Amino acid sequence: MSSPGGGSLCRAPLTENGAALSQSNAEDIATVELDHGEAVPPEAEGSIALLAFASVVALLLAAPFATRAQPPDKAWFLAPINAPVLALMVMGVPAAFMSWRWLRAYRHAPNQRFYLLRSRWAFADLPGAIEYIIYFCGYLWAISYVGFAISTLLFGQLCLWRSGLGGWRWTLANLAFAAGLVVLLRGVLGLWFPMAPLFKLLPPSLGNALGAFL
Repeated sequence: MSSPGGGSLCRAPLTENGAALSQSNAEDIATVELDHGEAVPPEAEGSIALLAFASVVALLLAAPFATRAQPPDKAWFLAPINAPVLALMVMGVPAAFMSWRWLRAYRHAPNQRFYLLRSRWAFADLPGAIEYIIYFCGYLWAISYVGFAISTLLFGQLCLWRSGLGGWRWTLANLAFAAGLVVLLRGVLGLWFPMAPLFKLLPPSLGNALGAFL
């Protein structure tokens, strides 16, 4: 969707007086037009921090089970768990501070329901993001069955189609990108591609020839 001046549009943050709403009720979520330069509401920033902090806590709890035990002949600071815990703390400390500010502001908000509605602005595009995450997970799964090159080609074409970029020009561009990526990884860097089960269905000579590159 485009603005009259040609700028791109997105979901607008709500304002307490209802000036930016397309409906008179300020407690309803409305979709209005604005430029991407619009500032993110502080409530939305806090809700993102709250989600990040919850993710950090969950990962910290899982870290002892997801990392190897410390080797007995190594110093404590060389334990495999240290690096992920340190990285999580770098993210978790500011997220905890912003989450605390969000909760404090929520408790003192004159209209808590409206405060939560503004916080939800941060997740307006979440369904679209989840959709592409599912596509990417499917792409990783397909590599094990049809190979890297074919999976990359199909994944790129699916993303182009969902983005509204059709036509032979984009299809050829996607084909060139997939071929260039294979040449770079296999021909230049010399990476080895495991043979996908798909190529085992072909005659051995043809399957071995194609499977090494595709």
